[in-house]
Amino acid sequence: MQPAPLTMMLALLDVQKWRPRPMRRHGPRIRFFTLEAGSCEGCAMELVSLGSSAYPLEGSGFQRVQHPEDADWLLVTGSVTRSSASALASAWEAMPAGRSLVAVGNCAYDGGLWKNNYATLGGIHTLTRVYSSIPGCPPSPSAILQALVELAEGVSSSTGSQASSASRRSRQ
Repeated sequence: MQPAPLTMMLALLDVQKWRPRPMRRHGPRIRFFTLEAGSCEGCAMELVSLGSSAYPLEGSGFQRVQHPEDADWLLVTGSVTRSSASALASAWEAMPAGRSLVAVGNCAYDGGLWKNNYATLGGIHTLTRVYSSIPGCPPSPSAILQALVELAEGVSSSTGSQASSASRRSRQ
């Protein structure tokens, strides 16, 4: 039997065997900014998990940015509360031209459980045009990454207006 520290080191070295492979995507890196607009924060936690070393986010052609001014896509989680509407509008206005809005989770798209609550404005599809949505309550990090790759493959280099299979699935 091997000593515990050596066993732990071997387990860490073996991490590449269970780590998912990057979903290769051609084209420029897509930078996204995430905004939690209200609700339970389940989808926001899954997006944070997506940034961990267990998922090949950067290897798949994506980069999470800290400021909306640097982002190509705005990923919104949670139903839009009255108090978060101004933050959503500010983030959207700060983004450069060619931006896209993606709803992550059922609440972000249509309000989910909170769509008829006095404190919410519902989902973002009631407020503005949504480029696409990623369904789930909450969607898993791997489902989010797969949907992002599908969305990126469906993006026209000039307009970004084509819908992907992920958005078509969410609207059915």
